[in-house]
Amino acid sequence: MCLKPFARLGLITKQLQKWLFRQNAAMSTVEQYYDPPDKSEGDKKLYRALSLTNGLRAMLISDPKTEELNQKGSDASLNSSLEQLQGKQAACAVLVTVGSFSEPRQCQGLAHFLEHMIFMGSEKYPAENAFDAFVSKCGGSSNAHTENECTCFYFEVEEAHLDKCMDLFMNLIKAPLMRLNAMERERSALQSEFEQVHMNDGARKEQVFGSLASEDFPHGTFGWGNLKSLKEVDDATLHKELHTFFRKHYGSNRMIVSIQSEQPLDKLEELLLRHCGDISRCQENTLDLSMYGYQAAFQEKFFTNVLLVQPVEDVCKLELTWVLPPMKKFYRSKPDTFLEQLIGYEGVGSLCSYLRRRLWCMSVSAGVGGGTNSIYSLFTISIYLTDDGFEHIDEVLGATFAWIKLLNNSSELPAHYEELQQIAKNSFRFPVELPSIDNVQNIVEDFSYLPSKDVLTGSSLYFQYNEADLQIVKQHMTAFNFNIMISSHIPYENHEYDQEEQWFGTQYTTIPMPSKWETLWQKPPVLKELALPKPNPFITTDFTLHWKQAGQPHISRSPKSLMKNDLGELWFRQDNIFQLPEGYINLYFITPLVQQSVENYMLGVLFTYLVEFSIAEQLYPALEAGLTYGLYSGEKGLILRVSGFNQKLPLLVEIILKVMQTINLDPAQVESFKELKKRQIFNTLINGNALNHDLFYSILENKHFSLIQKYEAIDGITVDNLKQFMDNFPKKMYVQGLIQGNFTADQAKELMESVISMYKSEKIESLSSLDNSLLQVPLGSHFLRARALNENDTNTIVSNYYQVGPCDTKLDCLMGLVMMITGEPFFNQLRTQEQLGYSLGIFPWLGYGIMAFVITINTQENKHTADFVEKRIEQFRAGMSELVSKLSNDEFAAVRESLVGNKRLRDHSLDEEVGRNWIEIVTREYFFNRVEMQIQMINSLSKEHLLDFLRDYEKNNFRKLSVQVVGRGNRVGDSQASSLSGMLDVGHHSLSEVISGKINIKFLGTDDDPSNIKDISAFKQNLYVYPLIFTNPMLSEKT
Repeated sequence: MCLKPFARLGLITKQLQKWLFRQNAAMSTVEQYYDPPDKSEGDKKLYRALSLTNGLRAMLISDPKTEELNQKGSDASLNSSLEQLQGKQAACAVLVTVGSFSEPRQCQGLAHFLEHMIFMGSEKYPAENAFDAFVSKCGGSSNAHTENECTCFYFEVEEAHLDKCMDLFMNLIKAPLMRLNAMERERSALQSEFEQVHMNDGARKEQVFGSLASEDFPHGTFGWGNLKSLKEVDDATLHKELHTFFRKHYGSNRMIVSIQSEQPLDKLEELLLRHCGDISRCQENTLDLSMYGYQAAFQEKFFTNVLLVQPVEDVCKLELTWVLPPMKKFYRSKPDTFLEQLIGYEGVGSLCSYLRRRLWCMSVSAGVGGGTNSIYSLFTISIYLTDDGFEHIDEVLGATFAWIKLLNNSSELPAHYEELQQIAKNSFRFPVELPSIDNVQNIVEDFSYLPSKDVLTGSSLYFQYNEADLQIVKQHMTAFNFNIMISSHIPYENHEYDQEEQWFGTQYTTIPMPSKWETLWQKPPVLKELALPKPNPFITTDFTLHWKQAGQPHISRSPKSLMKNDLGELWFRQDNIFQLPEGYINLYFITPLVQQSVENYMLGVLFTYLVEFSIAEQLYPALEAGLTYGLYSGEKGLILRVSGFNQKLPLLVEIILKVMQTINLDPAQVESFKELKKRQIFNTLINGNALNHDLFYSILENKHFSLIQKYEAIDGITVDNLKQFMDNFPKKMYVQGLIQGNFTADQAKELMESVISMYKSEKIESLSSLDNSLLQVPLGSHFLRARALNENDTNTIVSNYYQVGPCDTKLDCLMGLVMMITGEPFFNQLRTQEQLGYSLGIFPWLGYGIMAFVITINTQENKHTADFVEKRIEQFRAGMSELVSKLSNDEFAAVRESLVGNKRLRDHSLDEEVGRNWIEIVTREYFFNRVEMQIQMINSLSKEHLLDFLRDYEKNNFRKLSVQVVGRGNRVGDSQASSLSGMLDVGHHSLSEVISGKINIKFLGTDDDPSNIKDISAFKQNLYVYPLIFTNPMLSEKT
């Protein structure tokens, strides 16, 4: 007892020492200003790069509001409307130069675990959810991620709350609490996160590679971390290691900060000094990895053996991987990126073209990607094979080796480099603006290895061709010293997968490198079809901005109708906001044909695949030149979208439409794409989240073809069926069009008229008959429980859908306020405190004019049962009224203001604006001023409005549908279940072949419970079908 006063005195002394140390650290000032980064002519932001005397480096970004309102003809009401939508969120990112490479072997995953623990309260703000609660209340978001050599934290928030948010955020970085009880809970979250990626083939491959790391090399650890890896030591030791790791590595000398805001640079500098100037240095400097040579990074068998890996998904993939020196230092010449573009080229004469014409592959890609660090870079060529390609794998390798030799020996590379250099210059000259939170992340990551002057250009431009740099990569790619990995459910040459990776349980085996492949490498076949790309005809040369050329006339914020008749409608808006030479052309070819049967729907899908396959070679140069295109099957027909630099977009549309009319159907191609689509659907079905969504739509939508129906329809499709579809789909057709960006109205009309005249369709008698709608969920609670198709997957997805009813602007805004109030308490209670799952959400859902809200949790069945999680969701929902009622009037006003602030945020890009307008068109709502109407409505709502709404729903209108996809019950790593292919006895067939006719969703629950759904068709049979509801008040009044 007598020791207590002395213990207390010791505590006070420690706190005093901390305070004195921080007071000293708080004297930090600006030590040095660096050259500002080179930026494009279209970038209006201002930059300041600097370092503080405590070693912290920073990039400050001032993004002032642009003057967009001084247009000829603008009136006060338009200015007011536009002024409402000029906001941007402020953002901050902090990168700490430590990651999984620095963690102790006995605590694998510690760096990732520390990233989680940082958010669990600080000395100044000890409440675990103080930061999250504030960010959520202010309409923002936050996140973090851990890599091999860095950990990055970031948030975005309304401009007015940046200072307070910085205070909360930086205190987490300076002095996190990391209490023992929080540690025990958050370790469970780490396990949950791991189990969500446990069935991810990309993560599994990385860990297999890690298992082949040379002894004592840091990439041989398990960076994800899970319960097993973090229980190698007892809790007290782990807690100590956590704090030791923080003290060693989290300090100002290891930090890079970026802040983006509307404020001037001087104000941002003051903000930086106020919140970061007192961060102390840490005990150790950034890990020096120079002792590790890239040549010795992997064991010899990495190069001398072939890795045969059993994937989770039904894929067949061939991968060749070279170990290169770290490539980031070659950022000016980018030899790896240059070769990536050439090897992965898909145009005429390419490796991809050669293999596709033989139906041996679907795609070829190459590059370093995320496989780079300060020790090595992994350059990988990935070839997605067809079953026939797998049978001809020797020929595929021979062609690949011939392609590599052709590139290595070519004297034309400087000319190709110059072309890519010009394309990159064009893209950098006219940049698409990123959201603030994405931008600051990119900045701190690039500033970690680039000089300040090159932070913006370093990852974007090809500065100069450097033969010596290119030769370094080519030397590695001329030696037979690389890894070959084959991922397939079909065992290569009947080999058994007799090995298991420690952490993910990946089944694999190794075989000696076949001598025939080395012979192929030394003497690859001479293939005259292979040739380097010709000059790119799609490179943009005209960057004229039509709005400026026309004298900057007034442009309505909403698209205007240029055409409307029985055959189609065209909406158009010339861009005057982003002022870039880019455009978007969206065309929806609506036809009754695709709704007549699931077979017709799948004919439409296969038709789009075959068209894209037919134009792939011709239009690949367009993709390289910064243009994009896509042909998709939609609910009512086919959708064509093209975008990018506007000059060549009409030509792109013309080429695609011509192929749609004249395509020659090859029976072998048809069979190949049937098999591809079956694999895609199968890979979707074994994902619990996707199955959950499909079951939801199967119940709720009046017209719905399920994934299983689509899968089963494919086998019966013939070439003749496809020919009939081609002939019939345009006979009765209606085309919806949106053309937006750097076009003139005349250009838009000319394009649309050519589309309509090309098909000469007849009108559809009743467009409204093609509309879909929702069914009304019966009063009370109803449950659909299904077993996950992948029996290896422990993930359980519980999604509760609470249907409210027909929506109008008031209900839409009420729901928005409810979600803003309940979002953070939901996350804090069910994720942080109860650890029900790492991934969860609460959000409104508006479908076909019917409002609902959804609460979903991705848990693990070996941790919490689906039934338990559903009950916890329901208990939280039942308390939502209380959360609202506890708010003071001032607190409610602040929430309302934050929601309005979010609505006022301007579109980040033309793509975002086009997407918003396109939804209004395809739904036939045409509610282009939706946001302005919502802002007016939100300001008129009170707390009583919310409480009346919630109480009425609870008492008179409670309609719940709970859809649960239930995973495996035992923990990953404990009595591992057999593989999916093993359970189905795949043998020498593809997984989708074997499972054909065996996909059978097992519904759970008892038959005698009327709330339990085991027959979807029977359940839907007597439900009320809502008419299509329009939320646009102008349309709802008419209907």
